[in-house]
Amino acid sequence: MFDVLQLTLPFFAIIGLGAFCRRIGFVEAEAGRMMARFAFYIALPPFLFLSVAAAPVEQMLNPGFILRYELGTFIIFVGSALIGGSLFRLKTTERAIFGLNAAYSNYGYIGVPLVILAFGEAAAIPSALILLADSIVLVALTAGFAAMNPSVKLTQALATTLLNLTRNPLLISVIGGFLWSVLGLPLPVVLGNTMQMLAGAAAPSALFALGITLAGQKLSSNMPEILFLSLAKLAIHPLLLAGLFLLWPETGSVTDPVWIQVAILAGCLPIAANVYAMSEYYSAYTGRTAAAILVSTVIASATVPLILYGLFQLFP
Repeated sequence: MFDVLQLTLPFFAIIGLGAFCRRIGFVEAEAGRMMARFAFYIALPPFLFLSVAAAPVEQMLNPGFILRYELGTFIIFVGSALIGGSLFRLKTTERAIFGLNAAYSNYGYIGVPLVILAFGEAAAIPSALILLADSIVLVALTAGFAAMNPSVKLTQALATTLLNLTRNPLLISVIGGFLWSVLGLPLPVVLGNTMQMLAGAAAPSALFALGITLAGQKLSSNMPEILFLSLAKLAIHPLLLAGLFLLWPETGSVTDPVWIQVAILAGCLPIAANVYAMSEYYSAYTGRTAAAILVSTVIASATVPLILYGLFQLFP
């Protein structure tokens, strides 16, 4: 367990450091936004591109893996959205954002760096596949649910969703890395070294920026909803994925323990910061989303090490 804490605590320590610096006035909210833009648009894309471009093409072709993971995403999203409507009396668009909170993991800022640190370079490909497929499925589900609201036009929501996907630098970097691997092109030394330097800044800048952002959030009075979302995201989601990967009979190439570990660990991550941006776009569930991201990230500092320890025990 001590070895696991040595892996995970630095991640949450850097988030805490960013929050501390914001609280004492050393950095302002604008600094967090600028650093987040640097991490998201400048540092993380080379990190993903290099990981995917260096992998054999055949490793990316794993439909069984994607099917299992996205089935878990669908179940947790739709189930949470229905519970949000029946138990918490949320409106149509609010239910969509509620489901998105329960299903969208923080892959970019925490997930990808953590799984590669924990499981090595072999974890890069399943991480990239999850990032690519989950982003597409989740934004499509959100647009579909939101379109049930008469004030939201389905065609407009889908068009905006597709446009946002084409502008997502992480998705673009994954696709670019895959195409580079398919073509088998060598990476120029200068370009490769530059991308390596930027990739090295990805994790610390993203985590520090996340801490600055979270420090500015206020807890909502709707704690039952926020605690439910934290439970769904940090516990129910990874347990559901564990069942899908461990109990579903093996088919195709869904046999690599590292890929299974990556899937379960990805499911137990806190709510993605991107969910707040989606809530802003739909003008629904915004304040409670910010609070849920904060609470789930704090709780994850304890739950993620426990689940990672269990994964190391399950697959020595």
